[in-house]
Amino acid sequence: MSETPVPIPSGSVPTGTPAWSSADAVQWLQTRPAGWVRPMWSVLALLVTVGWAIAVEPEPPCSDAVPCGTDWGGMVQIGLAVGLLYWLTRLPELTLIAAPALAGIVAWVELPSADSMSRAANVAVIAALAFGWTAARERLATRSRQRRLTERAAGMGHPLPGPVGPLRRGTLPLAAALVLCTVAAGGVLLGLRGIHGDEQRAARAVRTTAKVISHGEESVQLRTDDARRITVDSYYPEDYGVGGTVTVLEDGSWRRLVAEPYDAIGWQLLVLATALPGLSLLTVGVLARRRAAALRRAPVPALRVLERTDHEGRTWVYAADDSSGRTPLFACFFAAALPDGDGSASRIDFDDNDEEEEDPVVDTRLHEAVMLGAPYDGGELLLVTTDRDGHPIVIRTAGRLRFARTGKDPLLDPHALKAARSDIAGPRHQDRADRIAATLAPTSHPLRWGPGSVARTAGLAFTAGVAAGIAYFTRSLVTDGFGWEILPLLGLLIWINLAAVLLNWRVTADSTGLRLTGAWTVRHVPWEQLRAARYTDEGSVEIRLSDGSTWHLTGLGEPRLERRLRVRPSYVRMVEEVTTLHLHPELRPTDRCSPRDHGLPLGPVLLFLVALTTAAALFV
Repeated sequence: MSETPVPIPSGSVPTGTPAWSSADAVQWLQTRPAGWVRPMWSVLALLVTVGWAIAVEPEPPCSDAVPCGTDWGGMVQIGLAVGLLYWLTRLPELTLIAAPALAGIVAWVELPSADSMSRAANVAVIAALAFGWTAARERLATRSRQRRLTERAAGMGHPLPGPVGPLRRGTLPLAAALVLCTVAAGGVLLGLRGIHGDEQRAARAVRTTAKVISHGEESVQLRTDDARRITVDSYYPEDYGVGGTVTVLEDGSWRRLVAEPYDAIGWQLLVLATALPGLSLLTVGVLARRRAAALRRAPVPALRVLERTDHEGRTWVYAADDSSGRTPLFACFFAAALPDGDGSASRIDFDDNDEEEEDPVVDTRLHEAVMLGAPYDGGELLLVTTDRDGHPIVIRTAGRLRFARTGKDPLLDPHALKAARSDIAGPRHQDRADRIAATLAPTSHPLRWGPGSVARTAGLAFTAGVAAGIAYFTRSLVTDGFGWEILPLLGLLIWINLAAVLLNWRVTADSTGLRLTGAWTVRHVPWEQLRAARYTDEGSVEIRLSDGSTWHLTGLGEPRLERRLRVRPSYVRMVEEVTTLHLHPELRPTDRCSPRDHGLPLGPVLLFLVALTTAAALFV
């Protein structure tokens, strides 16, 4: 159904500005990147291959011939690999530089000395980097194609509508990047100073040959050629077998092994923690300033479009002839652009009639507008449009421009927004519940929902991973002592909750209400206390109660993948049918469930199994 857009005054439209027709807009929309270009695949490929390369990389023991010192090359490799996990997603411009750099380092440093398994893993890393580089290049090429299509549709360029204020975009990221990069540079200098100081002291120290008689957690006990017994600190005491010969440097009370020079690992960690976000913020700031400066340079493409603001504050842009508002092209958050604006021109008013709550009244009508600039992912735009009273206003992008997704429409119904925020079922939920109710028949037996075979398999895999990781951690702690490299294994404990949920979550509905079985407890919710059940965009289940509390099942699914595969897992079916039972009391079971059907929380059981595994590794 078409509607009459709010007109824009003719004086606010540059002379000769063409309309962005649906044919041109659809052609622009069809240039969006293909599915394989999505950053998720590049990130996943890099994670898997880098993890494989680290797992099979041989670690030669420390020796006088091959000492274990500061590894700057390894730090650069780790930094680039970690940074690319973010850059592949948000900064394809930086990916085009970082991916070839890391691939070159891997090919130059790792491949020549690698065995067959490690060589295969490193070749896979290079292939993953090439795939990520190609995907990033395609994303940037898509932006160029969209800019060209916009410029072709706009024809001649037009000047901006008056002053748009000083160029402030990117100032904050650039300032933060300057601070972080300064700290990173200081960390590098301090690390190099520590290495230089160690080398100077080693040059004037006396070299002594000694035999290893025993080793502790972070030291080795030695007997020198002159029958002295000394203890020397060591990061890798397990590398020196009893009876072996080592060389010790002594300078007064200072001594160290020749095989273990100063390691600036602490400064390296500081450099990584500051350089990676600093480099990312620097790139973000530079790109923001470049795009903002490009928009300020006249002339720029100008097209007549339609736009509307929804109740979430997003502005949706449509073709100029799409008066029904059926096909949104993209959405973005916009803010006032004029430097002297006082904020009075707005699409949102507040109703002061209600003293208890001020409900914003949003103008969701279609408005005629002039779009200045070329729209693309991450681009900068100006919109000359009208406010609620039809007065011209200029607004500017205040966030990333995003393509409209299939099934994602503007939220134009304020009641739907209120229902989404308060979890009260709106008309759409009621219609869905009515359709599901038509497929259900009244029953006396309790209804039960639980995990499927895929979820149970994933739960078993998580459990095995936790047990293996903790066993390895325990053995390393007993044999080698505590090391920072095994600290991340403690993070495996958070998988216990996820494994318990995937293995044995359960929801049982009977005449009295719901029995909710999670990872650690079983909770009973009477029907009169149930408020709503929903499946979130993050793949979690939430059951809200009238007292304001919420019961969660976190990390059950992946909604986007489920929609793409057109599957309806048991937890989605549970949410829909529980909502139906909530809205249709006549369909609720008439019998009560037995205690055997309440479900068993597996969190304590899995924690006990992990404790047994730890004890076995400790004593065996």
